[in-house]
Amino acid sequence: MNSFIPKKLLAFTIICEVLSRIALLFALFQISNLTNIGYEFFIAIFLFALLHFFAQKLSLNLGGAAKKNLRAYFQNKFLNTLPIQDRAQKGMPLQELSLHYMKTADLMEPWYSRFLPSAYIAAVVPCIILFVMFFIDKITFIILFFTGLLLPLFLFLIGKIAKEKSEEQWQSFSRLRAFFLESLQGYKTIKIFKKVKEREKDLEIAENEFSKKTLAVLKTAFLSALVQEWAGSLSIALVAVGLALRLMNGSIVFSTAFLALLLTPEFYRPIRQFGTAFHTAINAKTAWEKINDY
Repeated sequence: MNSFIPKKLLAFTIICEVLSRIALLFALFQISNLTNIGYEFFIAIFLFALLHFFAQKLSLNLGGAAKKNLRAYFQNKFLNTLPIQDRAQKGMPLQELSLHYMKTADLMEPWYSRFLPSAYIAAVVPCIILFVMFFIDKITFIILFFTGLLLPLFLFLIGKIAKEKSEEQWQSFSRLRAFFLESLQGYKTIKIFKKVKEREKDLEIAENEFSKKTLAVLKTAFLSALVQEWAGSLSIALVAVGLALRLMNGSIVFSTAFLALLLTPEFYRPIRQFGTAFHTAINAKTAWEKINDY
């Protein structure tokens, strides 16, 4: 799957996003010094917005370019090189095969535009914040380190369920697509034998099955988002309570506690974004595995 990626475009996307987060960190450092906020803060905010904008544009271009390469791959390898009789022997008519390619290409685009950049960013940005936090407050560093390991663990556990649901949805979609195409091709025969109503009922049953499978995938995605938000909010609350107690005891100064509290949400933000794109990756990977069967 990764052979269709424009490597330079992906690298520029990751670099722009990482630099935007570094600019944001610099702005947060300026905010923590409440008595002396200078023009550096506004420059950092401007750079953050500008670099983030470029990163988003590059990610969209990355998805479009990868999708274009993927469609060219499908055309050259499957549509041009394989004889029509070979495709018929595989039980995949030409019309259904074309729909299969189009669906797979559409599902793969978010993999390139969202998942891959977010995966690299989720690995780099939290490490940068952890490195900075080690010199700011070691107790907060320990909390971030261990709670940061829990979110990927939750994603892995829920991801196993989501992968099964996604495979069931794809199989249901394949059956519905094949059933509908078969009905169109044999419509004259169905009409001659007066089986239109029976065929409509069968088509409705297949459609309801696909709807149920799709709803199951959405429920799993919502469950994953809920777990991520709950774990992230609980971790931020744990850091906030710890900083408040130490601030009351006088074991930490206000500026340090305030800076640590500002950096904490930025530590979990890339991981949450990765979790959101994770379900898109599961659907794309399932579609790619199915396309290799033909």
